[in-house]
Amino acid sequence: MDSPRLAAAKTLIKVVRDNAYSNIELSNSQAINGENKADRSLYAAIVRTALERRNTIDYIVSMFARREPDIIVKCLLYTGISQLLYMDRIPDSACCDETVKAAKLLADSKRAGFVNGVLRNVCRERAKIEKAVFSADDSVKYSMDKSICSLIRNQYGQIAEEIFQASFKRQDLCVRVNTLKNDMASLAGVFEENGVICGVREGLLYVIEGRDKAVALAETGLFYIQGAPSQYAVSLLNAKPGMTIVDACTCPGGKILGAALDMQNRGRAAAFDIHANKLPLIIKTAEKLGVTVIETAVRDSRIPAPELKDAADAVICDVPCSSLGVIASKPEIRYKDISDLKALYKTQEEILDASSSYVKRGGTLVYSTCTINKAENEAQVKLFLEKHKDFILDKEKAFITDTESGCFEGFYAACFVRGVSYEDA
Repeated sequence: MDSPRLAAAKTLIKVVRDNAYSNIELSNSQAINGENKADRSLYAAIVRTALERRNTIDYIVSMFARREPDIIVKCLLYTGISQLLYMDRIPDSACCDETVKAAKLLADSKRAGFVNGVLRNVCRERAKIEKAVFSADDSVKYSMDKSICSLIRNQYGQIAEEIFQASFKRQDLCVRVNTLKNDMASLAGVFEENGVICGVREGLLYVIEGRDKAVALAETGLFYIQGAPSQYAVSLLNAKPGMTIVDACTCPGGKILGAALDMQNRGRAAAFDIHANKLPLIIKTAEKLGVTVIETAVRDSRIPAPELKDAADAVICDVPCSSLGVIASKPEIRYKDISDLKALYKTQEEILDASSSYVKRGGTLVYSTCTINKAENEAQVKLFLEKHKDFILDKEKAFITDTESGCFEGFYAACFVRGVSYEDA
């Protein structure tokens, strides 16, 4: 089996060079799974830390290298420098020696020597590096694309620094209790029996320690993983037994599953998505939970379905978005260029317009995103209300940071109620 540093460097090469998704690589990696718990944790921590600090580490490397290194050397330096500067309780000697060992296996001796030299310089020049990074622009200091930094500065002003800092903090795992099989107290007991430490905040169950064990326990069907903001969006549907609920952009399916649980598995839950290959995942999770009321179908939700006109008690549109709210869990998003999102805004507008036709008089329409971009959130709501006089805005909430944990948790949800249009009055 590979050492944690070698496995981390290999994963980073796949993500940086081959555009693989880090969450998939981390969950599928076989290189380190046979090692002990400490090695697996170290491997995952190096990969996540290196990816979220890429821009900063590139800047630091430029302080000690006359030209930009190749991808393999870069990823080895990400592996080493992330440990030296951003991970606690790892001796410098272990960081350097083990990373150089990995370099000798992945590169030639000359490049391994270069890696060793840069890492030793970083050890000696910590104060100089800290001062340089502190004085650098936001994209270096907070390791994000300049377009994202600009958006956060322009839209959030005084709390921009808080958002930047919080984006490096991982949220505790929040779970949705499967009320068809158990309740919160009994699930907490199951967690305790399996060495998972949990707690309750604002009526929701969080995993505080034992994340990996909790993820494995999800196979029992007693719960599934769903963040607090997403659970809030589901609550806005006010789903009851016997209702008809439509989820216009359903994958990965957490919201329609939550609605089905609120319906006590009685009624109709229609789940649409444009990606046919993703729908079987929802069906599989529904079977695990014991949910039988969900119907899935491939549909481009920008185009209204005439057969659903005025048919739904509640509709949710969790639309495609820039995903800026999940930077902390998906570090690749930090480096997206979001300077031109016109096509995305149009898609969001079209999905919301089309889906609104499904809502009965007196019914509910929920619009949600996992971004903090106000052009995708408040601006879309304003535009929708200008065009649809038969809807009123009932509730609206933006999640930026979790005030208790200090973690970044960007999300937005708005709830409309359909009444009678001015033309009908």
